[in-house]
Amino acid sequence: MKKTFRFICSAFIGLSVLMMASCDKTAAVKEAAEKAAQSCPIKLGPVGEATAFSVDNEALVCDITPDTAFVVGEEFDKSLVARFLAVELQRSVPELFTKVIDSEMGLKGNVKLPSGNVETMVSAEELGNFNKQLISASGNYASILLPILNQYLNTQADKELDKGLTFKKVQVKGSQEQVMINVDEEQTKFDDLKRQIYAIKDDGAKKIECVKNFMSMALPLIEQMNYDLVYRYSTKSGSETFMEITSDEIKAYLNK
Repeated sequence: MKKTFRFICSAFIGLSVLMMASCDKTAAVKEAAEKAAQSCPIKLGPVGEATAFSVDNEALVCDITPDTAFVVGEEFDKSLVARFLAVELQRSVPELFTKVIDSEMGLKGNVKLPSGNVETMVSAEELGNFNKQLISASGNYASILLPILNQYLNTQADKELDKGLTFKKVQVKGSQEQVMINVDEEQTKFDDLKRQIYAIKDDGAKKIECVKNFMSMALPLIEQMNYDLVYRYSTKSGSETFMEITSDEIKAYLNK
């Protein structure tokens, strides 16, 4: 009986210690969040701006006013945005980010869109694993995020991008991010397409405006990797053409 009582007491004490430690860590996150909130709005790179921080039972919550060059409309990869948010928080408010990791909490992004709020989420386990990847990347976050983004984009094969133009796949080849586009000649005259591309071949901003609705989330990563972005257009009959946006043009557009 005494052994049983001692075991129950030990278990209760151990559980109490764990609960106190957890409460202390949560309190530390709340304190850091309140401190960070005093500096809002905080620029979060290509994601946009953090306008407020709060803490719920499972995560740090960051209110975000998104950059329209990064999030266009409501159809975006919420998991990817949350990972971008993690990267930018680590850069902008490292003390807060470290306390979130130490407390084994997740990360939520409350993205403010004109049509309403959209929530993104990375669980505590996912965030912990992602943080290990960030540490191993030694600052080259794009090397982690771009493959994730490309995998997501490739799930959208056959997506219509414009009249007669459908997305086929995206891949990294050498120092290029290549986007393959199928051209339906019954809807789009190939020679007209070539003339349109040639007319803006020296205007980086116009070229990016043509593609940003689909590739906006990739542009900051392509810039960090110092890649060119190449759109390759092909028809069933074998005709091909391309539009190249150089790394310098991407840098100029994102930093204007």
